[in-house]
Amino acid sequence: MTSTPSEAPARKPASRARIFVPAIALAVLAAIYSVYWYVMAGKTREFLETFATEHHAGNVAVNWSGLSLSGYPYRIEASFTAPAISAPNAPEDWSWSARGLDADFLPYSLNHVVLKVDGEQLLQYRDTTKNGGRRHAVRITAEGTWASYVNVKDAPFGRLAIDVNNLVALKDGKAPSTGQRFAAGRLQFHTRPAEPAKGLADVSYDVAVQGNDMALDNADAPRVLGPRIDIISAQARIRNLPRTANASPGDFGRAWATGGGVVTISDMQIKWGPLDLWAQGELSLDAEARPQGRLEASIADYEGLLKALVKNKVISQKDQRIATVGLGIVAELQGDQAGRVRVPVTITEGKIFLGPVLVAKLEPLF
Repeated sequence: MTSTPSEAPARKPASRARIFVPAIALAVLAAIYSVYWYVMAGKTREFLETFATEHHAGNVAVNWSGLSLSGYPYRIEASFTAPAISAPNAPEDWSWSARGLDADFLPYSLNHVVLKVDGEQLLQYRDTTKNGGRRHAVRITAEGTWASYVNVKDAPFGRLAIDVNNLVALKDGKAPSTGQRFAAGRLQFHTRPAEPAKGLADVSYDVAVQGNDMALDNADAPRVLGPRIDIISAQARIRNLPRTANASPGDFGRAWATGGGVVTISDMQIKWGPLDLWAQGELSLDAEARPQGRLEASIADYEGLLKALVKNKVISQKDQRIATVGLGIVAELQGDQAGRVRVPVTITEGKIFLGPVLVAKLEPLF
């Protein structure tokens, strides 16, 4: 007797609900997000247009010739045509403009914006120093100019980062032969609000700056150091900033200086021609807006630096011999295996002294 295998039960067709409900849910979520994105894009446009038309502290004017919004669905990208910022009522009467500017916001966080500058930039200003009065124009080109700004609650200014690659700046000319030229492989600037010291309520900001592969025109370069700069970097805290949004750099600087402004440098490095220096210390401004203060520094190849000072007639050969012997003794006593010698840098009355040797003079900043 043979048994007949039982027939497999018929497979029920898949429920239509199991197929269509997730699809409908995704479509609804996409529609809700799309509405949200367009609402936030509208709020962004409204914010930008209000920002441009409202009265800014220090009488800063903001304008552009065109504004478009895009970036759906991941970001809100505001693209400006011919953006411009100016402060016509400031003593410097400065202005900045560019061919274009892109501002990227995240739809869920308008407190953070990433900026990218497109095309040539033009900076114009009036020289307000004692020997100034002339109006200058600086044309700037770069392979990339980016900035990031994050608003910080209860702070007068938030976190800012700027990064510029392969910059060329031409002052008062349309060709290198007719203007002062400055070039840099990379420039970086970072700042953020600093925690106030215990028991103090001053406005302080931590700042980090760095420039690499920089070059000046031969005519503008210091004779001793030359036109090529390998690196200048510094990390510092700027203390006692005035609680004002004054659009004049000179007025702001004077208010900072008279209010006890101090820059505390924790780490500074300069490699410029024969100068290889590391330093830390405090600086401020004197009554004529010139830097003043004292830095504890260390220098490498001090003999090469002294030879450059003699070659350019900054010091005499007699002073060179005395300084070489003195620094050699100091280096032996310090026992620095890297060949560096620690020496104070004093800045006073517009003069910079490396130890006892006068190496440079300073002009007022404004």
